[in-house]
Amino acid sequence: MVVISRRTKRRLRSIIILLLISVFIIYTILPHDSAIRLAFVFNVSRFFNFLRGAASDKDAWLWKSPKFTVDLRNDVGYLIKTGYGTRHRVAEQLAAFEATGGYLGKEGESFLVVGDWTTVNQTDASLIGATVHDAIKRVMETKIRGKIDDYPRLVKYRSLQARLQAGDEEEALKIGQSYGWELDALKFIMGMEMIYNELPGKKWYIILDDDTFLIRPSLELLMGHIDYRKPKYIGNAVGDYKARFGHGGSGILISGEAMRQLFQHPAIVHEAYAESMTETWGDRLVATTLQKLGIYIEEAYNHHFNGEPPSITRIWGDRFCSPLVSFHGLRKPGEMRRVGETLAEVNQPVLWHDVWQLFGGSAISALETRPTELMADHVGKPDEHTRSWGDVRSANACQKRYNETLPLGGQSRQAPGDQH
Repeated sequence: MVVISRRTKRRLRSIIILLLISVFIIYTILPHDSAIRLAFVFNVSRFFNFLRGAASDKDAWLWKSPKFTVDLRNDVGYLIKTGYGTRHRVAEQLAAFEATGGYLGKEGESFLVVGDWTTVNQTDASLIGATVHDAIKRVMETKIRGKIDDYPRLVKYRSLQARLQAGDEEEALKIGQSYGWELDALKFIMGMEMIYNELPGKKWYIILDDDTFLIRPSLELLMGHIDYRKPKYIGNAVGDYKARFGHGGSGILISGEAMRQLFQHPAIVHEAYAESMTETWGDRLVATTLQKLGIYIEEAYNHHFNGEPPSITRIWGDRFCSPLVSFHGLRKPGEMRRVGETLAEVNQPVLWHDVWQLFGGSAISALETRPTELMADHVGKPDEHTRSWGDVRSANACQKRYNETLPLGGQSRQAPGDQH
C-alpha cells in the first residue's frame, strides 16, 4: 500500500491548481476562433447534449411558461435569399406564409428579399411579389477594393447582369442556375448588414432560403424561451468543430444582440466580405464570422430544425416528440403553397411525429399494427446514416452485402443505418 505524505499531497494539489490556472489563462488569451477553443466548445456542447438526451424529456423546459415575449410580425426581421434561377419560388413562399397568419409582416418593415441580380423587367418583378434587393451589386459598389476582374465570382455576376440587360433571359437563366451557389455566398453578410440597418431594433433576425418554410406555433414556442438579449446563434448545426455552422436552408436564427455585436466590429465584417469571394458556403461564412466574436452555434436546439420537405422528412427517435420549426427543399411547383394550406389552421406547436399525420394522411399510431418491413426503401437522401453499393439487384442482395461488412460476417438484427 502506497502512503502519500501530507507534504506530497500539498505539492500535488498545488501543481494541479497551477496547471488548471495555466490552462485557463491559455484558453482565455487564445483567439475566439482558434482550433483549441473551437474543439473545446464543440466537445463540451456534445457532452451536455448527451446529458440532455439521457433525460426522460429533454424538451420539458419548452412546455413551461415562456420567459420572453416575441411578436413574430413586429419583433423579428426575416431575410429571404433568392437567385435569378429560383426567383419564381418567392411568390409561393410569401403566399404560404400569408396562409399561416401572415406573420411575415410587411416588406420593408418585417422582411427583405435579397438576390443576385438587378431587375430590369417590371413584369417579372411584379410576378415575384416583392422587391428583390441586389446584394451583390451593393457588395461591388461599397465593399470591394481593386478591379472586378480580380474576383471570379463578381465576373460571373457581371455576366449575368449583362445578359439581363441584353434581354437574353435564356442565357441569364443558365448562368443563374450554373453559378447560383457561388453567388449565394456573397449574399449572406451583405443581406445581414442590410436588414440590420434597414430593420433595426428587432429581437431576432432569421435567414431563410426561398424554399424554406417556418412553422409559426413551433417558432413562437422556441423563441419564447430563449433570451434574445444575449448573443445567440441557432440552427441546424452541421460541419466539423472548426466550422460548425447552421444549415441555411433549415433556417438560421440570430439574436438582435449578436447582430449588434457583429456590426460593432467593422474589421471583422470587412474580413467576412473578403472571405465571401472564395468561401464555398455562405452559411458557413456566417458561423466563422461570428466565431471571431466568441459567438458559437447553440447545439442544444439542433433537433428542432429540418433540412428536408415533408415528403422525405425522417422522424428520428431522439426528436419524435420535439417541436419542429422548419421545412426545406420545397421546390416543386405548388409544394410550398400546399404546406402553407395544410398548416393554415394549426395553432399548436407541430411535433416531428405530427408530420406523418399532417402530410402522410394517417395517424402514426396506425403503424403499430403493421409488421415491420425490412425490405422497405430508404427514405430521404444518402447521408452519414446510410451505406450505398452499386450493382445490387435486390433487397436480399443488399442485406447480404451489408452482413458481409460485419465482424466475422455476422448477422445483424438491426442495422445502424439504412442500406440501399
